[in-house]
Amino acid sequence: MDAKEIAALADRIVEGRRSKTTMDWLADATAGLSEADAYKVQFAVHDKLEAAGWKLAGWKVAFAVPAQYEPLKLSGPAFAGLYTSGIKQSGVVFEKGWPLKAGVECEMVARMGKDVPAGTEYTAQSIMEFVSNLYCGMEVVENRYGDVSKLGGPGRIVDDVLQAACVVGTEIKDWQKTDFVNVKGRSEFEGKEIGAGPGSNVMGGAMISLAWLANKLIANGKHLKAGDMILTGSVHPPQFLPGPGVAKTEFVGLGGAEITVK
Repeated sequence: MDAKEIAALADRIVEGRRSKTTMDWLADATAGLSEADAYKVQFAVHDKLEAAGWKLAGWKVAFAVPAQYEPLKLSGPAFAGLYTSGIKQSGVVFEKGWPLKAGVECEMVARMGKDVPAGTEYTAQSIMEFVSNLYCGMEVVENRYGDVSKLGGPGRIVDDVLQAACVVGTEIKDWQKTDFVNVKGRSEFEGKEIGAGPGSNVMGGAMISLAWLANKLIANGKHLKAGDMILTGSVHPPQFLPGPGVAKTEFVGLGGAEITVK
């Protein structure tokens, strides 16, 4: 894609995001898009949304396991932006009309305590010194595309991989001692479990995925900044809710987060 085509596609996505309308055209518009061009469009969307008053608040890791990214023909996990308007505290109530069709993912949320500079390859161990807080959390995704199964990997990347909200729940005390590999995460809706998995599903552990994100952003000319909120990746695939009700996520023994969807 050339710069003009990237800008035109980004404009359409921004209009869809701002108007909260279904973008059932996106699958066809991105059918032949490369992964590299998809990120160029994503960054253009970020710039245009920020120009419209939205503010980037951090990042998310998506498709943490091969079973998620391989069917979408992606080379590996992906990343996308978060906005201040989508950073919510546990207990938040989502009124009718947004998200368009909500889904939930059980994730740990990291708050960065200082900037992560370029110049080194970060590991799960070395990235920890840049984290100020870690929380049990939830990602709320939304299907704003009609039939989401028609939307390929690059098509998801251009529009922040279905991102709607980052819900911050229980703070994990002494989080550095967490068994990131074996901790169990689970999600439920109206008291019934709808998804679960071990922490190892997140690229082997939440700090591994966070280090991957730091390195990937640097490779794309960006970096994690102090104050950024990071969704580190879900222990299970997104679970779309059948209707209004209460959804909860939990990391067993550590805490969780809760939302109500009207």
